[in-house]
Amino acid sequence: MTGLTRVLLVDDDPSLADLMANQLDDLREEFSIRVETDPNDALEAVENGDVDCIVSDHHMPQMTGLEFLRYVRELNPDLPFILFTARGSEEIASEAVSEGVTDYFRKRRGADQWRVLANRIENVSARYRAEKSVQRRESALRQLARTVIDSVSTPTEALCQLGRETLDVEYGAVIQKTDVGSETLVESVDGELPFETCGGVPLSEDIGDLSVDGGGIVAAIGGSGTDEDQQFSSYIGTPIYVGDRRYGTLCFCDRGDRFEFSGWERAFVELLGDWLGHELTSQWARDQSEAVRSARERVSDAIEALEENDEATARENLDTIAELLEHGPPSSTPVSIELS
Repeated sequence: MTGLTRVLLVDDDPSLADLMANQLDDLREEFSIRVETDPNDALEAVENGDVDCIVSDHHMPQMTGLEFLRYVRELNPDLPFILFTARGSEEIASEAVSEGVTDYFRKRRGADQWRVLANRIENVSARYRAEKSVQRRESALRQLARTVIDSVSTPTEALCQLGRETLDVEYGAVIQKTDVGSETLVESVDGELPFETCGGVPLSEDIGDLSVDGGGIVAAIGGSGTDEDQQFSSYIGTPIYVGDRRYGTLCFCDRGDRFEFSGWERAFVELLGDWLGHELTSQWARDQSEAVRSARERVSDAIEALEENDEATARENLDTIAELLEHGPPSSTPVSIELS
């Protein structure tokens, strides 16, 4: 998920922690700052993966900054960690480096220290998130390769699930327009949604304008959402084609905070849609081949009936042949799964 930089400030002095949070918040509106005065509570945030950078004091009664750093490194070896302390020393700095600290910064007087700290947070967080983005791309492509290789015919729900997990969103679905509205053909969801999706995708009223790129990717962002919302606040979808016919839309949605879908996320959704279209086209081609084979058998039956002057049987076979040869690309898929 892109957008805000999630900063965790850890200091046992609430007044100093609040001062630090206010100073950084004034300097960077893109910072989402969480303050913890107990390092144990801070570790819970790290364990939940809700942090892009930690700024911690060293001298704390329950756990020193170095002890806190050791625990953080066990949970996440790469998470940026800045030791920001007033009572530091060369010995503490040296030990912090050996424990894997990202940066060490002595507190000082004046407003300049906050600008320096904000710059360091911004730089290490950007690098960390860029590396995580590369790792996500590589992991998603490896998983897609395994999904394709492990199955002769890739299940549609497997691609929905892979896309949902890669984009870190709640909901993935294949939607098809019908004469009476929208129909959800396949859907996967993390947990239970408080509203129905079988009639289409309910989008928030304040969702942003839809953007469409050259590949047909449609995306919209609404910003903030809550678990109680009855609509999705972000959406991304790509068309699915079987042969040269528009089959439906592969889409992914979420109710949480999101500020954009990155370029590689859009490309990955397009790749999933292209592969799904390829799979459905292959299935249609196999069905078409089977239909032609059945039609040929019916031709023999029709000729034999004509030779025996059995006009009714010959007409029946010819009607069946016509139906078989009119077998076009599918307009729906029989695959469906339950919400879980």
